[in-house]
Amino acid sequence: MKNPKPLIAITLIAATAAASFLLPKAKYTSPDVLSKLSIPEKFYYWSSRDTSADFNPNDLRYNFISRVFAREYRNKYGQRLMFLVLDAGNFHNPKVCYRASGYTATDLPDPVYKLKDRTFKANAVFFDKPGESCVIVYWITINKKRVDWTGQKILQLWYSLFNREKVGLMVRMDIPATRATIDSALKLSREFIQHLAPELPAEQQDYLFGK
Repeated sequence: MKNPKPLIAITLIAATAAASFLLPKAKYTSPDVLSKLSIPEKFYYWSSRDTSADFNPNDLRYNFISRVFAREYRNKYGQRLMFLVLDAGNFHNPKVCYRASGYTATDLPDPVYKLKDRTFKANAVFFDKPGESCVIVYWITINKKRVDWTGQKILQLWYSLFNREKVGLMVRMDIPATRATIDSALKLSREFIQHLAPELPAEQQDYLFGK
């Protein structure tokens, strides 16, 4: 064989994977970042109530969550959104969970969030079923890095193979909306993030928004 390097690499990867899955290993644990978040209950013209206890573990939309930070925020105009930070080892696309609960999903253009020291894109989907509809904006960070769905799966496999700890968070905003008010909902989400970011220590901004 002229070049044995590819075969050697494949053999080593296969051996590593086999050892990881076949040999006993310690239970995977995730650092508890959520309990250390200093997201204020009130800031700028927003006030909130804790809604973590409202999450039904039997609801298919939330069956992948291990820990959750959840607050409903309202501004002085009465507009509201649910701000969620979800800690899970393996994230599911919200479209899968919501469709299982009877919603139809429409992908929206990626909204852009501009902060003082960073600019990033998020994912946005409009969910609708009779009598209930909302816009959901979300993104995923792993160890302070924003990742897409492909990147999340690759890193999930990597950390699982070597039993390494990671801080994986899905940051999400659920905003009541109709098809006619989608743009207003996205505008509200931008205002919320722009007002929230300055209230957070730099490290927490990195965990939530990514570097």
